[in-house]
Amino acid sequence: MEENKETESIQPHDENTLKSEVQNEVLESKKSDMNFDFLNPPGGEEPLAQPVYQIRPQLFEKFRPLSAKEVIHTVLFDYLSTKVYNVEEAEQWMKEIADLIKEKIKELKFGRYKYIVNVVLGEQHGAGLKMGTRCIWDAEADSYAYDNFVNDTIFCVATVYAVYFY
Repeated sequence: MEENKETESIQPHDENTLKSEVQNEVLESKKSDMNFDFLNPPGGEEPLAQPVYQIRPQLFEKFRPLSAKEVIHTVLFDYLSTKVYNVEEAEQWMKEIADLIKEKIKELKFGRYKYIVNVVLGEQHGAGLKMGTRCIWDAEADSYAYDNFVNDTIFCVATVYAVYFY
């Protein structure tokens, strides 16, 4: 029985050639181990675009105060219409109302906005209430919306400030 063996001829290499060959082999093995699937979305679509830094929101992305006011009005009415003022529960009500408003506003998907929700709730005695707010912001991109609720025992004012995140 004869075995057929092929032998490679070993030729002397200089040190730089040997180093570059080893480096190329290591690079190729690392490339084959890496997973670049995150660059290509499923379904063979185009690769994901690089981040874009916008100074101003597009018109369709801008915060719409009327839509936000509807949300605030709905949350206030749904939450407070059956309640009677109770000093022990008022603080918890304010927190829950603020959280509900924030969640509902986020569902409107206005884009890169950060929201500040302020809720003032008190006992209705017929006295007046004056509120004021000062803000430094970009008048073209930032905005706010508010609404109030009043029944026989409760008054509540809720404000949402929408600040565009550059």
